Amino acid sequence: MKISASIQASNIYNLLNELNEYSDSFDQLHVDITDGNFTNNISLPVAIIEYIKNNTDFVIDTHLMLNNNELFTQKAFEYGSDIVTVHCETTTPEIFKSLVNEFTYVGVGILPTTDMKTLSNYIDEAYSVLLLTVNPGFSNQTKAVNLIDRVQEFKDLYPDYSNLLIVDGGVKKEELESLRNLDVDIAVQGGAIFAK
Repeated sequence: MKISASIQASNIYNLLNELNEYSDSFDQLHVDITDGNFTNNISLPVAIIEYIKNNTDFVIDTHLMLNNNELFTQKAFEYGSDIVTVHCETTTPEIFKSLVNEFTYVGVGILPTTDMKTLSNYIDEAYSVLLLTVNPGFSNQTKAVNLIDRVQEFKDLYPDYSNLLIVDGGVKKEELESLRNLDVDIAVQGGAIFAK
């Protein structure tokens, strides 16, 4: 299982130094892009991806929590993202299929309060699935659902799924072993890395 460091939890004004300082704690980088509509806050500009790509060698997975997924998926890949996740709550199955056909490495995310069965309209085309366990927008939140239970629910509902499985939202160090045992591929950590 790989650890993806959420830069939202870092000191963004000292980002490159922080990435270097904590580089032993993660394998790749997670970038959240929000628009103030789907979420309650506005994040960093999508161009931060290009800055990171030009100054590091890390794989970048970008998590889009916004409404205009067609535009920002394209921009995220143009700026250097390796994986882009869009949400099933703001992306119709038809639009999702068109994004996958155009860009390949597109995954689907799901909010903690959304019925897991909703993924059935996306999962066959998805490069990855991201299970969000906090309400989106801010770092260091309390989980909205039990992380392990949510992963198990996904596994029970989609036992044949074999692509990347990502968990995101308040993942603690003591939960990593359980996530490995559940065959999670990528665990996103923010405060657990940068708030040391």
